[in-house]
Amino acid sequence: MSAHFTLHARLIKGCNADCSYCSSWEENPSARMSPDEYRRSLIFIRDNILPQITRDWSKATLTIQYVGGEILLIPAKELRESVFAAREIFYPVFAEVVDGVQSNLVASERRVKELDLVFSGRIGTSVDGRGTQRTVRGSADAYRKISTRSMETIAKRRRRKPGAIFVVDNQGLVNLPFEMDEASRQGYSLVLRPVFQGGSDISSASIPALVAGFSEAFDQWVMRSRVTVEPFTHLLSKRLFAQSSIGSVCPFQRNCADVSLDLEPDGTLYTCLDMADSGQMPFGNALAGTFDHLAWSQLRARMSEVDPRCRSCPFFGACQGGCMSEALHHTGSIYGRSDLCAVWTALFKRIDAVAETHGRDAVGQWLQGLGQ
Repeated sequence: MSAHFTLHARLIKGCNADCSYCSSWEENPSARMSPDEYRRSLIFIRDNILPQITRDWSKATLTIQYVGGEILLIPAKELRESVFAAREIFYPVFAEVVDGVQSNLVASERRVKELDLVFSGRIGTSVDGRGTQRTVRGSADAYRKISTRSMETIAKRRRRKPGAIFVVDNQGLVNLPFEMDEASRQGYSLVLRPVFQGGSDISSASIPALVAGFSEAFDQWVMRSRVTVEPFTHLLSKRLFAQSSIGSVCPFQRNCADVSLDLEPDGTLYTCLDMADSGQMPFGNALAGTFDHLAWSQLRARMSEVDPRCRSCPFFGACQGGCMSEALHHTGSIYGRSDLCAVWTALFKRIDAVAETHGRDAVGQWLQGLGQ
């Protein structure tokens, strides 16, 4: 895996939807980072944060993920100015700069086309085809109608629908098979995300229920589906074909401080979007020009400080100890073990069984054909 760095850029906290499990809690919905503030923040990150990480950035890829709130609430001209400023600042630093955006796509066709143009189709969205979790003015049907229309608008321009996240909570678990079928039928990639406490009240599914639900979803997907579904695709690929000790993707990595950064509208810096949503261990403010090296060093120490049970686990090479934010929620320590361990362990056992049944070569060929 080539060297990479991910910047989560949350330019706005406000949203035009009222979903029940919002992870971007609108404590201050009016907060928005101006293009000038964004430029100043990025220059601080470039000059003061990146040098702390010993790496040749000229050979690395930077991924900028624009998130909210809802990014479509930012005026189009202002958003373009911010996006182009980031490209200008980081193009000379990195070998490659790739940016994309996460949006609920609840907007007019004109705004959706503008967003698609700025990011050249690199758009992700969210789905809830049968539930009542994602709503606009309290209406799940209105949310679905607008977002479906927007996905079709993008599909006409790009000949594919944008990938989507499905948040799995206690209510949504029963709809998991439907969302899996829809993604495969319509040909868009899917990310399954167990709900977490990000500010608003949530209704989490129990760990045994998640184990059962994710196991059944994996069986529904593996060697059958035609699209990638995370975390299944990554865990299967990592377990069977890449057993490196460090180097993975969120949430299965332990070098988070070296490869990820979240910038909030007020300039506050976190390791990632999830830790920002939960208010976990901020380590500076780009607008104020502050950087807490001690706090950042503690986060960075997770590369070597992990739960002993993780270190001795046969699946550690692929899992890396799981998500730091989830571990902090569950144990109170960034070096702890996530309560989702049972879910990932159940999946790894299924992965090994699939390899034994079908053979690694056949599994590999099927993986290579996903999304084509």
